[in-house]
Amino acid sequence: MSDDQVTITLSPDQALVLSHWLGTVMGTRLFDSIVDEDPAVWSALHRISKSLDKEPLIFARDYGQRLDEARDRLCSELGEEFVASRSASKNGDQASAETLAE
Repeated sequence: MSDDQVTITLSPDQALVLSHWLGTVMGTRLFDSIVDEDPAVWSALHRISKSLDKEPLIFARDYGQRLDEARDRLCSELGEEFVASRSASKNGDQASAETLAE
């Protein structure tokens, strides 16, 4: 593989939401077990997480409000139909898991 780098460009809203999400899920048993299926993925996840953590916004007083507003804008860009379909899929997955657990 060459020494070239791949650049990923995110909007500030995308960076904020992704940074928060990674901070929430990394280290949880479920997330870690999924990533551990291909441990090499940790390399990219750590690099992305470190890059996103350099943003000083996480220390802002209105961080929660900014996060909510960013989520709203991104969901609006995706469209109501897409967001609804993902929510329905998530709810179906939860129902399936509950059925399996019984």
